[in-house]
Amino acid sequence: MEMNANDKAIKQMCLGIALVLLVAAAIFSLKSDGLEGLFQGWFKILISPSPLMTDYFRVGGVSSAFFNAGICSLTCWLIVVLTKARATASMLASYMLVVAHCFYGMNFLNIWPCFIGVILYYVHKKKNFRDHLHIAMLSMAFGPLVGEVLFRYPIGSGFVVGQAQITPIGVILAAVIGLAAGMVLPGMLEGAMWMHKGYNLYNGGLAFGLVGCFLYAFLYKTMGLESSGPVALDNSFYDGIGEINWRFANILFILIFGTALIAGFIKNGKSLKGYKELLEETGHLSNFADKYGMDVCLINFGLYGFMVLIYMNLVMLFTDGVAFSGPTVGAIFAATAFAAVGQHPKNTWSIFAGYVALSLFVMSICMLQGRAIPWTLSTQGYINGVAFATGLAPIAGRYGWRSGVASGIVSAAICTSTASIHGGFMLFNGGFSAGITALIVISVLEHHFPHMKVRGI
Repeated sequence: MEMNANDKAIKQMCLGIALVLLVAAAIFSLKSDGLEGLFQGWFKILISPSPLMTDYFRVGGVSSAFFNAGICSLTCWLIVVLTKARATASMLASYMLVVAHCFYGMNFLNIWPCFIGVILYYVHKKKNFRDHLHIAMLSMAFGPLVGEVLFRYPIGSGFVVGQAQITPIGVILAAVIGLAAGMVLPGMLEGAMWMHKGYNLYNGGLAFGLVGCFLYAFLYKTMGLESSGPVALDNSFYDGIGEINWRFANILFILIFGTALIAGFIKNGKSLKGYKELLEETGHLSNFADKYGMDVCLINFGLYGFMVLIYMNLVMLFTDGVAFSGPTVGAIFAATAFAAVGQHPKNTWSIFAGYVALSLFVMSICMLQGRAIPWTLSTQGYINGVAFATGLAPIAGRYGWRSGVASGIVSAAICTSTASIHGGFMLFNGGFSAGITALIVISVLEHHFPHMKVRGI
């Protein structure tokens, strides 16, 4: 009965988020170029190579980016419903990551080759693909690679931003590479889990980062080619709506997190029963939905989501950097993806603190030496880095807040260096950084502190 209730609640939540995104797209289109401008902007998004960090707010416009996220997420929901797959907490996490990256890298055109590749893998293995749709959704992280080989890779310097330039070789490369990557990824996920022992919730980040490393090296370094960076288009309207965008994004997230919190509270008998116990969970190999039910998970999603939103607003208020760009909006969705599978405020706050600690340390050193401060907490790479670093919550939950702070520091130190390994063609770069961090931190903890098993030590 609990499983059926969770299945229904997760499907309702996914549909609700998709509809909110589509309504947000329609509302914002009224402030810009209308529905015609929305679809023109979406077309620009579809035909653009999208390596990290391609801001779809800038490429196609805010309304078009929300429409892209809404259409992709609604389609994922339809696939789950039409195939009669059971919606699990893992599927919800994958769905949230799709939503997140549809603001910077995934679009309705580039997500399908890898998705189909994963489905073909399970068909070949004679396994029910419906039980693995969450993995197929995760594979969409290679959307930028598909878009790159479809549009820009075959013609190199002849590529013109904003023009649809599809060649037969591009179509073949996108299909072959996408399908091949999709068939490899399921096995890599199992291997990555073995490496970090379940201490990185964003398991796909480490697995896909390693695959991305090979593909980038083969396509570019081995072939002696130079890769191109993110697509950037002039967008004077977007440049002039900072305050409006800030209000719009905050209202959106307050609506989403507030609705989840209220719905969970009401469905949980108008109480927080079970939430105190959930906060005591380490998050290591956990499934909050199965143990406590989705009602309590909705409460956690709402409260934890508000914590993430407050952090983002504070760093944007007190440091110089980006505002609510496409990647920033995506980062907030990504940071809350595992609220039903391991994340909660108690095991994540110390990771945020680790980022703050390293930032203060770097600022102090630079001020003493009279150097310019190289980055702030609102620099785009660090906003997205900390969002995925929350996947290290099991370390803080298992080994205590000090280990959480240390994990945050290590993640912050490497989060902007890992994209060069895979060329930005794999969107879970923060999860890749978190996976490497887990390998470092857990190895040190288990070797040097073998008896350190009690939280708070």
